[in-house]
Amino acid sequence: MTARWPSSCLQTGSSVFTSRYESTQLAAIPRRSIIRHYAQPPPRPTQQRPAKQDQAVVRIDEKGYAANSALIWIRSGAKSNPVNPPRSTLPPPLVLSERKDIPNFFYYWFKIGSAYGTFYKEGVKAVWYNNKAGRALRERISKDGAGDDAPAAAVQGRISRSEWQLLARNTHDIGKLPLFGVLVLLFGEWLPLLVPFMPGVVPGTCRIPKQVGGMREKAEERRRITFRMGNFEPEQAQIKYAEVKTWPMTETAYINGLLQAMRDDQLHHLSSSLTLHSRLWDRVQLYPLRFLMTRSLTKHLQYLAIDDRLLLHSGRTSTLTTAELERACEERGLDVLGRPEPYLRDNLSWWLKRQQDDEGRGRAMMSMLFRRLAMRDWVRLHLDANRDSQA
Repeated sequence: MTARWPSSCLQTGSSVFTSRYESTQLAAIPRRSIIRHYAQPPPRPTQQRPAKQDQAVVRIDEKGYAANSALIWIRSGAKSNPVNPPRSTLPPPLVLSERKDIPNFFYYWFKIGSAYGTFYKEGVKAVWYNNKAGRALRERISKDGAGDDAPAAAVQGRISRSEWQLLARNTHDIGKLPLFGVLVLLFGEWLPLLVPFMPGVVPGTCRIPKQVGGMREKAEERRRITFRMGNFEPEQAQIKYAEVKTWPMTETAYINGLLQAMRDDQLHHLSSSLTLHSRLWDRVQLYPLRFLMTRSLTKHLQYLAIDDRLLLHSGRTSTLTTAELERACEERGLDVLGRPEPYLRDNLSWWLKRQQDDEGRGRAMMSMLFRRLAMRDWVRLHLDANRDSQA
C-alpha cells in the first residue's frame, strides 16, 4: 500500500479555502502567503552612527546623567551655566530595587549587586572623563599666556565658577582613582560593605547616598564637639588683617601669615570644624602635626575664598541646584542634615554677604568659623533684606 493523504482532510481544506476565494485556484496562491507571520524574525532596526562627541549638544540636567558630560561640555565650549559644574562631577544616580517587587530572594540580591556595580563603573568612568576635561580646560587657560594655574585664572576671572569647581574636584578625585579602581576590580558589587571602613579612598563621584549621609553626620558631630570644648577665637591683637588690599585670602602667603599667628588649639578647631584631618587623631586625643594642619587649612581656605568670590561675581547663587547648595554649605562648615533648602540658601547668602562686606580679608571668614550663627546676625540679615525689598 502506498501512503496517501487523507481524502477527507484535503476535501475539507479545499472546500474551506475555495469558499473564501472562489475565483482563485489553490495552486495559484503563493507559498509564502500561508507562512505564519509570527515565525518570521522581526526586521532589524536601522542603527544610526552616533555623532562625534565634539559635535554633541550639551544639556545640563539634574535628572539626566552622562559620565562624559564634562568632556563634551568643555569641548563644545558651552557657557550655559556659569555656577553649577557638570553633572558628572557628582555621583551617578543609584536606583535600587525594592524587596517587595522581586519575590525571588537570590534574584533580588543579584539586582542589588548589579546596581552597585553599574554605579561604581559609571563613577570611575566619570573621574576619567573629568580628568580629560580638566586637561582640555588647562590647555585653554595656558593659551592666554598666563600658564595653567587654576587659582590664578579663577581670581582673574578667566574661568567661571563651574569650571573652577571642575578643576578642583578633578584634582581631588584623580589621585584616588588608581587604588579605588583596583578595589572595584577585586570586590565589585561587594565594595559597599568595605566603603564605611575606608571613606578616604573613595572619589567624590563614587560615594553612595548612605556614605554621603554618614560622612555628613560624623562631620556635624565633630563640629558640635569642638564648639562645646571652648572659645578658641583669636583675640583682636593676635592677628593682623590687611586693611587696604581686597581679597587677600586668595593668596597662600597671606593665609599662611594668619595661620602662623594662631595657637595649636585654634588650628585644631578650624581643622575639626571643616573636617580636614582624620578622626584617628581625635581617638588618640592628640593634635595633628602643626605643619599638616597649616597645609590643609591653607589649601581649603584659599579654595573657599576663590569660590566665594566667583559666587559673588556671578550673582546667581539662586540657580544653585540642591546638591550643589548642600555641598557649598558643607564645605563652609555649615550644618546640612535636617535643614530645608530655604534655610540653607539663607545661610549661604549670609556667609557671602559678610565676605563681600569684608572684601575677602579673612576677618569675616575667621569670625564665622569660630562662632555659631548668632541671633543678632539673623535679625540684622532679615532687617536688611526687608529694607531692600521696600526700597
